[in-house]
Amino acid sequence: MRKYKAVLFDLFATVALWQPDRLPKFTWEGKSSPSTFGVIKALLAEHLPTLEFKAFHAALAAANDELVGRRAQDMKEIPSKERFKLALTKAGLASDNATDELAQAISTSHLECLASAVHIPTEHTTFLKRVHADYSVALVSNFDHAPTARYILDRDGATPYFDHIVVSEDHGWRKPHSRIFTDTLTTLNVGAKEALFVGDSVEDDIIGAKGAGMDAAWINARAKDLPAGVPTPDYVVGAISALASVLFA
Repeated sequence: MRKYKAVLFDLFATVALWQPDRLPKFTWEGKSSPSTFGVIKALLAEHLPTLEFKAFHAALAAANDELVGRRAQDMKEIPSKERFKLALTKAGLASDNATDELAQAISTSHLECLASAVHIPTEHTTFLKRVHADYSVALVSNFDHAPTARYILDRDGATPYFDHIVVSEDHGWRKPHSRIFTDTLTTLNVGAKEALFVGDSVEDDIIGAKGAGMDAAWINARAKDLPAGVPTPDYVVGAISALASVLFA
C-alpha cells in the first residue's frame, strides 16, 4: 500500500523554473543584472516624469524592507500592487486614486516581465500528469499576485494536473503558516500524515510542511547544505521528477 494519498507542490523553483536570462538587463550604479526595473523605469518616465528614478528606487527598497518585516511577523500576504503603492507614497506621492492606478500599472508591467522569465518544463508537466493519475494533487504557492501564478500554470499546460490551487494572495496566509497547508489538506480530504509536500524553500516549504505534520521533499537543485536546526526532510532530490522512485515504487 502506498504511503501517501496526496502530493502538494510549491510553484516557483519547484514546478516552474526561473530563467533570469529572459529578463532584460538593467544597469544600476555600474552593475548590470537581469531585472524588471528597466520596464518600471520606462513606465515611470512616461507617466510620472517629475519623479526621479533614484528616489523611486530608494523608496521601493524601503518598502520591501518594511514588508519583509511585516510578513515575517504576521505571515500575511501583501498584494503586488500594494507593494508598489507603498513605494510610491514613500517617494512622496499622495495616497489617492491616481497613485493607486499608477501602482497597478507598475505591478502589471513587473508581473508580465516576471512571467516571461518562468517556465514549466515539459518533463515536469509529464510527471505531474503521472502523479495526478494516482494521487490527489494540489499546488500551494507564496506569491503576491494569484492571477499571474495561474496564468503560468495555464500557459505551460500544468493546470489540469492540479485538483486544487492555492496562492497566498488569494488565501491570505503565507507559508510557513500552518493554515495554508491545513486548509489545503481539508479541501483534499486527506490527513497531514497522508500527504507529501514538495518544495525548494527550507523555511517556507520544509519548516512549514513539517510544522503542519506532513512529510516533506526538498528540491535541492544546487546541492546546498541544510541549515542547522531545520527539520530533516524525508526526501532530498534535484527535481520533482526524481520523486518517481518514491511515488511509484
